[in-house]
Amino acid sequence: MFNLVIKDIAIQKKTLLYALLYAIIAPIAFFSMAPNGFGLYVLPPMATTYIFISLAVSYDEKNKSEIVINSLPIKRVDIVISKYISVFVFATIGIIYSILIGFIGKFTGLQVFAMSISLLDIVLVFTSVCIFSSIFFPVYFKFGYIKMNFFNVILAMVVIFLPSIAISYAIENPNSIFVQKINYFLSNTSSFTQNSLALLIGLIFFLISLIISIRIYKNKEF
Repeated sequence: MFNLVIKDIAIQKKTLLYALLYAIIAPIAFFSMAPNGFGLYVLPPMATTYIFISLAVSYDEKNKSEIVINSLPIKRVDIVISKYISVFVFATIGIIYSILIGFIGKFTGLQVFAMSISLLDIVLVFTSVCIFSSIFFPVYFKFGYIKMNFFNVILAMVVIFLPSIAISYAIENPNSIFVQKINYFLSNTSSFTQNSLALLIGLIFFLISLIISIRIYKNKEF
């Protein structure tokens, strides 16, 4: 199973470099994006995960890797689980890149690199990639990567930009009833509870999606 995860990383050596370059450019390009640190510690890891996942399945489909893998003594359940595990590996790579860029960037004196990564940033990354992958993989296992190209682009834009748009809306519309209820909840619960709840929601989506994908893939014909 873990060899399949390593395979998805090994076939994307160039992507490791592209992801690093994006981690350098994104904080400057999205500096004004709310909240503070989103463009440095949240958006790049999310985008990195999306790129790795998309390219991994794209290479599989292009090289017909699934046919080869399914001819080996590997359970289909393990193939599906390996894809889901890779999500956390890719997200971790993105977070490490962002921390590295943030650390080095502090020596430049630029304000964009002034903040440090927070637990909330990490929670936002993992929650977002869990929700993204929970939608992405069942559709991929059902229809294949080529047939879901347009859907994939829309999904990526929603997952990457929706959190920032939602936060900007809350800042600009403080009198909204919905925003007030959210603010009340945030004001009366600890940060630990907030982070745990957000991560729990993401993991629930993730596990439900995993079960659905396993059922789809078990019945798939090649």
